[in-house]
Amino acid sequence: MLKLFSLAGLLLLLGRTPVCSQPPVQLSLKDAIGIALQQNPDIIGARRGIDAARGRFWQGVSLPPPTLSLGYDYIPTGSSISRYNERAIGISQSFDFPSTIFLRGSSLSSEIDATESDARSLQLSVTMQVKLAYFAVLAKQRKLTLAEENLRVAADFADKAGIRLNAGEGTNLELLTAKVERTRAQNDVEVARNHLEVATSELDLVLGRGIEHGGEEYVLTDTLSHRPHTFAIESLIDHAQQSSPQLQSAQFRLNAASTRRTIAWSSILPSFTVSYARQAQGGNPDLYGVSFGLSLPIWFLLDQRGQIQEAAAEYARTESELTARRLGVSLGVKVAYLQCTNDERQTALYATDLLPQAEEVFRIASRGYLAGENSYIQLLHAQQMLISVRSASIDALYNYNASLSRLEYAVGRELVE
Repeated sequence: MLKLFSLAGLLLLLGRTPVCSQPPVQLSLKDAIGIALQQNPDIIGARRGIDAARGRFWQGVSLPPPTLSLGYDYIPTGSSISRYNERAIGISQSFDFPSTIFLRGSSLSSEIDATESDARSLQLSVTMQVKLAYFAVLAKQRKLTLAEENLRVAADFADKAGIRLNAGEGTNLELLTAKVERTRAQNDVEVARNHLEVATSELDLVLGRGIEHGGEEYVLTDTLSHRPHTFAIESLIDHAQQSSPQLQSAQFRLNAASTRRTIAWSSILPSFTVSYARQAQGGNPDLYGVSFGLSLPIWFLLDQRGQIQEAAAEYARTESELTARRLGVSLGVKVAYLQCTNDERQTALYATDLLPQAEEVFRIASRGYLAGENSYIQLLHAQQMLISVRSASIDALYNYNASLSRLEYAVGRELVE
């Protein structure tokens, strides 16, 4: 009986043992981009779109199905089909004018190129989204660390305020103020932790990970850094005009529209039909027949005219879209460049000026408070200013890295290795 109780206690103890959580996942920015380009649903959909465009190419250059016919003629009235006097087994094939088939294939090939360019543009967009989400997690982690550090300082001052009050050196107002600051610091930690969880979930989303990865902790191996640039806006715009996947896609679609316009003019050309038949007539089963036919586009004033008008209008519309995209790409590069330049200036300002000054003010206020030269209110003001400047410096660093990522997307390539 004692052994049974011992066994039951052991099982109960094991049942209450907490399950070991999964170890944190080491994740670099390069790895995150690689995962997204493999698992992101939009990227997968873009690949399927390329497959569909290739399928449309083979459909477009394929000949229509041949027609197989079997005919029995000159059957006496009231007789069965076996009493035929003439039988023909034939096959016929129709096809467009050869140049029309070639042009249709050229148009569909341009559509494939445009779809591939759209996929490259989407890859650049997903890469930018991964960078933004990755940098956001890094920033939220630093914000959480800052909030936890502030909580430790606030708790330490609250303890010291209590000691000073008991020693007759402080006031009750000072103690109450310190307790309020400690409580606010505790709340700031919870808010920062919640913001980090949201940012991590957004990173999971852009990586294409489902709910089975929810709650997975990341250890990001890259850091938020200040990477100064010396780019010339003119060279960036020129590069974007030459290599932007958006412009390439629009150019390929313009090429396809131009080819379709030529196909519309080719609609006045005839199409052909070739037929071959094995025939049996009377007692001779070894006869054959061959026929050739062509279409007569005599309604060119209606059908062909409508095709030409539609194709010309489609070409003009696609040409306007290309012009608009060129202007949009140039504007996008310019806006992203100006924003990146401004965010870099802000980052440098906090790193070299504001942050060192705020830290020095806090050190002076701390020494004065411990020496009894400053009041707690003065120390609290210096502490809040330091926290605010540190938080703003993290925001500035994130904004710079984010704007640099947007500039890379606008240009269409990596700018900083």
